[in-house]
Amino acid sequence: MKVATEIPLAIKPEKIWQCLIEFSAYPDWNRFVKSIQVAGMPSGLGTAPTPDTAMDIQLHFYGRQVEKIQARLSGFIAPKYLSWTWKHRLGGWFMAMEHVFRIREREDGRVIFHQELYYTGLGLKFRRRDVEHTARLSLGKLNDDLTERLGLQPD
Repeated sequence: MKVATEIPLAIKPEKIWQCLIEFSAYPDWNRFVKSIQVAGMPSGLGTAPTPDTAMDIQLHFYGRQVEKIQARLSGFIAPKYLSWTWKHRLGGWFMAMEHVFRIREREDGRVIFHQELYYTGLGLKFRRRDVEHTARLSLGKLNDDLTERLGLQPD
């Protein structure tokens, strides 16, 4: 299952990227991703980390309590692509998720900020509607918070 959002922003990709990788500031602005701790990088991802880097993340899905997850960095291409993966404590066969951020600059100079959550696993059979609904609302919160953090209004 894929849940995706995108918003156009009138700002340089590097500014969005800097906001995304400055993890120590997340509690100040981000209502969905409450905190991220990266192994060996206490404040963020200033330089390219190695693939499969461990991450401790606190997520606040809309209408739920804060969840602490252990994830792995799965993609890092500055200033365009950041992603991490998570597997349920019972295993990826039950439920797994990948959170993807994409920053794409259009020819007209505007930027499109994409967020995608990919879910797989047997657990979706029982909770698909709930997972999709809360994920969509949560991504919307992050988009709103990012826009506000950057001092912008969506185009």
